[in-house]
Amino acid sequence: MRRRRVLQAVSGALPLCLAGCTFFASEPDLSSVTTRPWQREDAVYHPAHGKGMRVLETVQHGDRTVGIFYTYVERFWTVTGRQIQRVEAQEEYNAVHLMISVWDTDTGTALPVDSGLRIVVERDGQQVTERAPWPMLSQQMGFHFGDNVIFGDQATFTIDVEVGTVTVDRLGEFEGKFDESGVVSVELDFLRGLRNEIAVEKYSDRRGNAGARAPMEMEALPLSVAPDATELPGRILGTATSGDAVFIAAVSDSPDGQYLTVSPRTPYNEYVLPLMSLSASVTRNGSTVFEGALPVAIDPERGYHYGTRTDGIESGDELRITVDAPPQVARHEGYETAFLDMPPMVMTA
Repeated sequence: MRRRRVLQAVSGALPLCLAGCTFFASEPDLSSVTTRPWQREDAVYHPAHGKGMRVLETVQHGDRTVGIFYTYVERFWTVTGRQIQRVEAQEEYNAVHLMISVWDTDTGTALPVDSGLRIVVERDGQQVTERAPWPMLSQQMGFHFGDNVIFGDQATFTIDVEVGTVTVDRLGEFEGKFDESGVVSVELDFLRGLRNEIAVEKYSDRRGNAGARAPMEMEALPLSVAPDATELPGRILGTATSGDAVFIAAVSDSPDGQYLTVSPRTPYNEYVLPLMSLSASVTRNGSTVFEGALPVAIDPERGYHYGTRTDGIESGDELRITVDAPPQVARHEGYETAFLDMPPMVMTA
């Protein structure tokens, strides 16, 4: 049985309270905990602070479940190719950071895929904003879609989430699933006092150190945790690191040869690393017997991974994995210095 980390997903749930957390009756001043005087190049580090979040609602759509959450406005970093750009928090008084997760209802497998997800925010039938939220990675939540949303005033807003379709390779039980697009709708009563009850915890003794915040531990919302090496189907070929990410390679029998699985994940929390471009080559006795791309795929056993069918990988073969493009996901604090400069990796089967 695949190991899972989950969050409590209950409509109208109380804000998550972390150990040593603080609640605010008025707008919290986060300036002292968002300044980072230290720098950890090319590695994951422990952030200066952590925020809880409020569960808005979870809604089932076909074979998927959509979870919608919010917290204080966040700064984050976007990635284009190997370039990173910081997005500053703006209009903090009248805004939230909106987060959306999608998972397979039957197996609880998180679906960190670029599926064309979009949101429309309305007030009294009038559109406030429409956007495609960023694919994102945070230390407490793993992969999700998110963005800062400005409401402008305290009121009741309708949030329509278009879930899109899943276009990556779907294997095993997922073959033929997630083809249907559609919209789920929820209401959000934006009240600054309610939002300001969300907890904030400072990490003055750990900020900037190698490490990461622990994943949020609650029930019913699967996080995008990669399977343990022992849970991957087939034979493990090896483990390597690049850009502070951990890569596990495995090979298993398939109806038309063998299937090569490459499963990258973050250090510490082992979240999957989506939206990369990977390729691989296999050399045997000095001759290349395989060379090609590793397309994105997802199934309940391997989760989100990169893989392809080959004629076979034998003991002693040399497997070379190349990161042609790093994860094209926005990053919350603690991940923005990692997973960018990712040299090739070599392992012997």
